[in-house]
Amino acid sequence: MNRNLQRGKVAVALLVILASGIALGWYGHDVRNPPLAPTPPPSNSAEAASHWTDRAMVTLSRELQLSTDQQQKIRPVLQEASRKMDIDRERALFQLHLQVLRVHDELRPHLQPDQVPALDRMSLRLREDIKLRFAPLLKDPSTPPPDL
Repeated sequence: MNRNLQRGKVAVALLVILASGIALGWYGHDVRNPPLAPTPPPSNSAEAASHWTDRAMVTLSRELQLSTDQQQKIRPVLQEASRKMDIDRERALFQLHLQVLRVHDELRPHLQPDQVPALDRMSLRLREDIKLRFAPLLKDPSTPPPDL
């Protein structure tokens, strides 16, 4: 009987915790600033930069209650930051692709002789993809040239 009483107390305590969580979730969310509506992902990097800048402007304007004058001064700062983030993302992707090429080289000693030609074809395709996709970075003097 004592065990049933303890189980009942535990059940009531869990229900109180659940109800508290529901109440806090319902009453605790900010009804003045509803979350931004989801938008479809951008299809290219220029559109992505503009998308990020626009979303950041909406958030900053809402949270900081920016004046029109402040918005005009802040937008170029956000656009420049977005441009730099795009460059950083491309460089990071470039480095990841080069790392995959290095992994190919490390795999070679562990393969059977009949498997090596397939790996060579994969490496060649990856090299060609890198040359096409990252051509601007390969021409950039600040990017060290890889062994392609």
